[in-house]
Amino acid sequence: MSTFRIATVNIHQFRLATYSKNINSLVSVLQPLQLDLIAVQEINNDYHWHQFCEQLGLKNSIIGKCDEWFLSNGIASQHPIISHSNQIGILSCPGEKRAMLQCRLGGDHPFVQDRSFAVTHLDHIDEDDRLAQIKEFDPVKHNIDILMGDMNALTRDDYSDNYYQNMIVHKREKSSWEKPHFDLTQLIREEWNYQDAFRLANPHAKDKEVVTCAMELELIIFIYVHVRMINGN
Repeated sequence: MSTFRIATVNIHQFRLATYSKNINSLVSVLQPLQLDLIAVQEINNDYHWHQFCEQLGLKNSIIGKCDEWFLSNGIASQHPIISHSNQIGILSCPGEKRAMLQCRLGGDHPFVQDRSFAVTHLDHIDEDDRLAQIKEFDPVKHNIDILMGDMNALTRDDYSDNYYQNMIVHKREKSSWEKPHFDLTQLIREEWNYQDAFRLANPHAKDKEVVTCAMELELIIFIYVHVRMINGN
């Protein structure tokens, strides 16, 4: 099967700490990957999003709002988007409402045939709210093959004992932040039979080798593939 390149990233409105835009910097990192599809979080349907897609050569794009006020999820693809839908969660919590955007692609690439893609961005404050959100979105019921996004969740196997205690537990305690939980990733992997694509490609990576969130030095953004894809079904 031909290579199909996927990425997911929390865009943060293309905003640096200085409030200047970082579109060119992001494009310089992503463009060499020659992506087929990218799923993003925290965007608006504006000039910056369209410029980002254009510079990456991804001419097909959709967005899905979380509610009237909160930022959107988005998907951009080299391949035509033949159907899509956006599910806005009912749950209202301090971390704002969330949504799951899903689509199917057309074209003749073997990987897109009968495949469904979805992106979400779960609550950043409370694991119970994250669990309620993902259960409401129910990617298994919707036959999602590739589930992507900022889950704001942890997998214990990603960290050595020393790193976990010093860089995860102690740092969260010092910041008066939520204690580490693993319920969400366990649900996705053990009950719903999704596998972490990065872990499949990098089975021995740990600690800083897996970090997707520089500020917290944690892996919280994932691309999950359903086991039926791995088994060739």
